[in-house]
Amino acid sequence: MLKEIRRFPFKDASLVFPARTVPLHSMMTSCGHSLIDSTSYNWYGMKRGKTEFMLWQYTLSGFGRLEYGGKTYDLSPGKGMLIHIPHEHRYYFPQESDSWEFVYICFHGREVLRICREIEIRAGPVNEFSESGRTLETVLEIFKKAFAGQIETPYLSSSLAYQLAMSLVTDLMPENSARGDVPEFMRKINEYCKDNPDKDLDVGELARISGYSRYHFTRLFTAKRGISPGAFIREIRLNRAVKLLQTGKLPIKEISSTCGFEDTSYFCKAFRKSFGVSPAKFRNSGMY
Repeated sequence: MLKEIRRFPFKDASLVFPARTVPLHSMMTSCGHSLIDSTSYNWYGMKRGKTEFMLWQYTLSGFGRLEYGGKTYDLSPGKGMLIHIPHEHRYYFPQESDSWEFVYICFHGREVLRICREIEIRAGPVNEFSESGRTLETVLEIFKKAFAGQIETPYLSSSLAYQLAMSLVTDLMPENSARGDVPEFMRKINEYCKDNPDKDLDVGELARISGYSRYHFTRLFTAKRGISPGAFIREIRLNRAVKLLQTGKLPIKEISSTCGFEDTSYFCKAFRKSFGVSPAKFRNSGMY
């Protein structure tokens, strides 16, 4: 896949469209393939205007450098940075590098900004990207269409920007197991939850299954999944409630109790927060 990406010429593609009658909340603005060998390449995140956008930049050869949040990252081959602008950071071509070859995509819009800033917070600004991952697959598709002049409408640009954001979520979000680094204690938890779909769980029981103390289990679980064990259990309970609402006619109060919620009003509040509607509307709507 990297060989295919490197075949693209060193140039930039602008993906700017006139005003639209239908508001879109994800949009690409540019992409390109660059080869840098001058220290004049030096970008400050607070000196690029006030318009918010995201930049994903992936190193093919050589290396560059990013200063972000008090840390310094070498952007070597296989590493990609995801940063938002404006933001206090600097990325540049360092004197000790012979060259820096990379591809990049800029995109903006309320929805992709929300998603990608969440990724940036949870996974950090710099990550390794596997050739077998979804992100590089999506990037290759975008570059093929962009350099062939096939992104001719804002709607296609919007769908590709959103597809890139979802690919980044798939590859980078801590709760995603596709990264191939699921520790043994997480496998035990996943298998237990799968084998006991109707069992009401609590944090102490999951800690016992993991083999760690409750404190260490909570710390490790939160770092891996991106949410606390308590929030994870709440998700399981809510997903069970969804199935009961879809397939049965139990009263809401009984569903709340069956799924481990002692307070029906809290259950309704948590359900609405997760799914955007009350349990009653969820049941009565033909959408689900």
